[in-house]
Amino acid sequence: MKKYIVIGLCGSLLASCMQPGLSEDEVREFATSHIENQIGYADAVEPYYAGLSDDLKVWNNPVWRNMPRDYEKDPNDDGSYFYEDSIKVTLHDVYMMGSHANVMGTIQWYIAGVNTTYRNFSGVVTKEDGQMKWSRFMGADNSELAWGFLWPSNEIEGGLQPYNEMRNAMMNLDNQRALELSDSLVAADPSWATAHLGQLHYYWMNQDVENFTVAHDAAMSKLDGASRAEKHFIMSYTTDREKAKMHMEQALLFAPVDPMIRTWYAWGEKDAERALDIMRHAWARLPENGGVNNMMGYKYMAAGNMDKAKQHFEIFMRAHPDVANAYDSYADYYLAAGDTAMAKEMYMKAYETDNNWTASKERSEAL
Repeated sequence: MKKYIVIGLCGSLLASCMQPGLSEDEVREFATSHIENQIGYADAVEPYYAGLSDDLKVWNNPVWRNMPRDYEKDPNDDGSYFYEDSIKVTLHDVYMMGSHANVMGTIQWYIAGVNTTYRNFSGVVTKEDGQMKWSRFMGADNSELAWGFLWPSNEIEGGLQPYNEMRNAMMNLDNQRALELSDSLVAADPSWATAHLGQLHYYWMNQDVENFTVAHDAAMSKLDGASRAEKHFIMSYTTDREKAKMHMEQALLFAPVDPMIRTWYAWGEKDAERALDIMRHAWARLPENGGVNNMMGYKYMAAGNMDKAKQHFEIFMRAHPDVANAYDSYADYYLAAGDTAMAKEMYMKAYETDNNWTASKERSEAL
């Protein structure tokens, strides 16, 4: 997802010794203000780029198997990533090195008063032509330290990113996108059982029994190479509710903090408070994920906590403005809260975002 960086690698320092020295006060002021001002959508774009060196190298979430890279500025940036209400920076250490400073700290992002994400970072600040800039930046999000996830057993080159995109699409109910990614993964490796997840999801949600059966049989025939978590999650796609629950519980044993498994499990849990207990672990790992916030919103509604429900629907909408389901769910909230005008507006917004959501349009017109 998401966060633009901000920042990179602190180990290599390549600056010119001709640059003027820095003061700790100006480094602290720059590091704090540059990050905390990354709010306000389009208004944040120009000052954001102004604080980045042309030679900036970044290393996002180094706990993943990736490498530092050159940062590329986006000439068409519309500021859509700067959607939070506020950002708080806490600096833990500033180490002065003449024309450079090594800065370490923590960033906290807030939406609707909720601290959705925090990132520990380390970066190098320098001065170019009299202006402070980041020349290196490395950040690690707490939500992306992914022990206990439903990792794919397949290791085809380049397969992890579309696999994660497929999962996100499933959780955001972007069903067509999930199907497309699933089809591409199945084509890339016909022996990969969990490549079929997007297909299973799409056909299940559309009640397409014939195609669901074909995809399910194909996935089941490939379970020998799957992990235990993958096997049980695939086997949970069944109309037998008791078997589905049993396999979902088994999947959780082997992937205990996987947000998708927890969300699917909570979906079928009638006890709202128990469902929320299940979901809080998922939210702690992926606090801006659409599917997680969507489920939290509905379960808080079921528990009678409308204020908490609104917060999670707001996070879903702000973090995923291109997902029709975000507006449809928010409309359900407003309808339950007795605000018919806002419900009508949000249902129509869902349809305008994705014309396949004709049911949302019908609900809007009926109000």
